[in-house]
Amino acid sequence: MRPTPPDERRVRAMFDSVASRYDLLNDLLSFGMDRRWRRVTLRALDVRPHDLVLDVGCGTGRLAALAARICRVIGVDASGAMLAEARNRPGASNRVRLVQASVFRLPFSEGAFSAVMSAFVLRNLDDLEAAFREMARVACPGARIALLDITEPDRASVRRLFDAYFSQAAPALGKISGNPGAYRYLVESLGHLPPADDLVQLLNHTGFRGVSARRLMGGVVTLFTAIRD
Repeated sequence: MRPTPPDERRVRAMFDSVASRYDLLNDLLSFGMDRRWRRVTLRALDVRPHDLVLDVGCGTGRLAALAARICRVIGVDASGAMLAEARNRPGASNRVRLVQASVFRLPFSEGAFSAVMSAFVLRNLDDLEAAFREMARVACPGARIALLDITEPDRASVRRLFDAYFSQAAPALGKISGNPGAYRYLVESLGHLPPADDLVQLLNHTGFRGVSARRLMGGVVTLFTAIRD
């Protein structure tokens, strides 16, 4: 049986504890590729200057800052410490508004956003269906979504390398961070996300159409895109 993420309170506390070194350690863990994957995510949204975009689980604000070069952005995260890092991000503009809130209870009206995005958030959510329905609620008809996350590769040979790397690298980086438990959670969280086909079906049943799953780097990460009905 696939393990489920801990509840939002515990996940929030974990991210609060690693916020100050989160970007550095992610760069090391991904060899800087997480920056490229975020750019791919933003390109998939095809945002325009008049758009208002919601960044769900915005963390330290990297994806929001990219989008803010083009349009207005609201970033939402449950972790106050991660949002503090986002507010201090160099080049942060008045086109990014940061809000501490739960993805399961977004404090916005129906149809408020012309696009919704997230990066490396889905595997931390203990009720994906509820989260998708809430994203659909605040997205206007025809809004685009782009949701990026780490996934297990389909090919057995790639999956073995992937599992071996994360099982060794993440705990080692956890020691550097001073919080090895948080990076043990990172390894464990890789097993939280259902298979890509299941996520596609779930998005199809929670208010979206044209759902696709684009695998990057042999399936190490997957970009889910769709359109709000």
